[in-house]
Amino acid sequence: MPDSDEANAETVGSRIARYRNLAGYTQREFADHSHLSLGSIRKVEQGERLPTYGFLNTAARTLAVTVEQLTGQPYPSRQRADARVHAPIAAIRSIARAYDLPPEWRPLPRSLDAIARDVDQATNYRAAARYTALGEMLPALLEELTASVHQLDGIARRRAARLLASCYYMAYCLAARLGYLDLASILEERLQWASTQANDPLSIGLAQWTRANGFQVAKDYNTGLRLLEQSYDQLWDAVGSGPSSAAVTLLGSIRLRQVTQASRARDEDATAHHLGEARRLAERISGGVDGVHYHLTFGPVNTAVHDIAAQIELKHVDVAAERARALHLPSSMPRTRRGHHLIDATRAFIAIGDHSAALVALQQARTVAPQQTRYHPMAREAVHVLASHHRRASEEVRALAAWIASATTGTR
Repeated sequence: MPDSDEANAETVGSRIARYRNLAGYTQREFADHSHLSLGSIRKVEQGERLPTYGFLNTAARTLAVTVEQLTGQPYPSRQRADARVHAPIAAIRSIARAYDLPPEWRPLPRSLDAIARDVDQATNYRAAARYTALGEMLPALLEELTASVHQLDGIARRRAARLLASCYYMAYCLAARLGYLDLASILEERLQWASTQANDPLSIGLAQWTRANGFQVAKDYNTGLRLLEQSYDQLWDAVGSGPSSAAVTLLGSIRLRQVTQASRARDEDATAHHLGEARRLAERISGGVDGVHYHLTFGPVNTAVHDIAAQIELKHVDVAAERARALHLPSSMPRTRRGHHLIDATRAFIAIGDHSAALVALQQARTVAPQQTRYHPMAREAVHVLASHHRRASEEVRALAAWIASATTGTR
């Protein structure tokens, strides 16, 4: 792990330039090999433009490095608050490694009702992007639920497995957000295992939705899209022609992930198709209010959020910015979704040169979901870009940069 000061001083653009030089490419040669535009490479390396996710994936593959090496994740820090965020990772890794060991090696768990209440609390922390509080709960929950799956039978065992799948998903989210992609890959497999033990179509749908992210990270969009289509068909067959609100949320979330993957593949027709399918499913949402089930959010608002992110990847940044200005997220929407949208809005505003709007959106993201914003590579890079456009950065930009780099969030 790199030194804290060095990691904070570097930007995504400077890391790309460093790895490009190590690979022996000039900027023009890198453009020829990666099929990225020379102008985009220059502007990203100079800190004048935010890279898209597609740009990052392509650059990483061309340079034979990981996206995390380009973003600098996991972000090291000597701050006590940061140490607390990262502290549970070792325990989660150990528990995931020992998931199939004999039941007699494990302590006696509490009742499932008591464990379920704690899972609900952890779910609230995840939805609010409170990473420290979530991480402090997960190791014990994973340990107890693994023991329950091994020690119980019948309906109780399936319930324990469903709760375990939920916790593995939350652990996956934590590892991925903090940049531990190797652990996230392991947790993805454990989520698959637990959902199968639960014999619950919606847990299995969540596991498949999560698995598709691995293909997205690898830029294997074709396989990811095929997996999602297969998962959609299997879930639809399992829930019947009159799906519950929870099933609609899972089905819609699969469509939205297809939107993301198609847009990052720069496939305009597929993106439009999957958006259309998502909008049709959203019409089934009672009262038009987005629902949250199995940790996923779906409805007309989250569909609009994904549309904006897709337009950025398709390089329709004017459209994305216009739609971001018009979209107002309800306070009922989970903070993790609102924070993510505000970071995407920041990207769109920077792309059209509206740095004032970008700063406001980033400040709002900090207010809504401080830990998510602090550890999000695009948010961190946005601060560098905003600062680079002004010889004398505003007090607001300097304050945001200081907070991103070394200040604590004050959020548990």
